[in-house]
Amino acid sequence: MITIEQIIEWSNPHSIGNGARRTRILSDAIEFSIVGGATGLYGNFDDTFEVAIFDNQTGEFMTRFFYPEGNDDVIPYMGGKELEELVNKLIKDKDFQVR
Repeated sequence: MITIEQIIEWSNPHSIGNGARRTRILSDAIEFSIVGGATGLYGNFDDTFEVAIFDNQTGEFMTRFFYPEGNDDVIPYMGGKELEELVNKLIKDKDFQVR
C-alpha cells in the first residue's frame, strides 16, 4: 500500500520553485501527478494535494474518468486519506514506478 508519507518522501522540487513539491506515480496505463506546497498550486503538500491523472499512451487527462466526483481535469485540495485510497485503488504495489 502506498501511503501519504511515501508520497511526500518520494517528492521532488516542482519546477515552479518557491517550495513546491511534485510526486509522479506511474503504472503501465496511467500516471498520477501530485503537486502542492506553493502559491499557484492547490494544496499544501502536507495534508492537501493537487492531483491529476493522465493516460500514459495519449497524455490525455483521465481524472474525471477515475474521479467522477470532481468537475475538472485537476482535483484541487484532495485530502491525504482520500488520495491514499484513490492511488491504491488504481495502482497496484507491484505495478508502479515513482519519478
